[in-house]
Amino acid sequence: MRTPMSTQPGPATPALTTHFEPYVSVEKAAEYLDIAPKTLLQKARKGEVPAYPWGNGMRKIWRFKISQLDEWMKENYTRIAARLLLKGKGFNEKEADE
Repeated sequence: MRTPMSTQPGPATPALTTHFEPYVSVEKAAEYLDIAPKTLLQKARKGEVPAYPWGNGMRKIWRFKISQLDEWMKENYTRIAARLLLKGKGFNEKEADE
């Protein structure tokens, strides 16, 4: 059974709603997170933060997306804060680095 074609006016093709977000350097990403670039690189190498290595050798160039780092911070802050609240403690920066 065939379905009738719509008689409603509309675009011939769906509108593209892509959003381009550039990759940023470790320096810019670290500045956004307010941490040292060396600390961010260590976390990237361990797979602790969303990061994109470029290159095949030992010395990779790391790039980051600010939106992903922002989401990562929100998730991790919430997880750490919840764990500390369950322990009956307030937020402590030293314990947040675990």
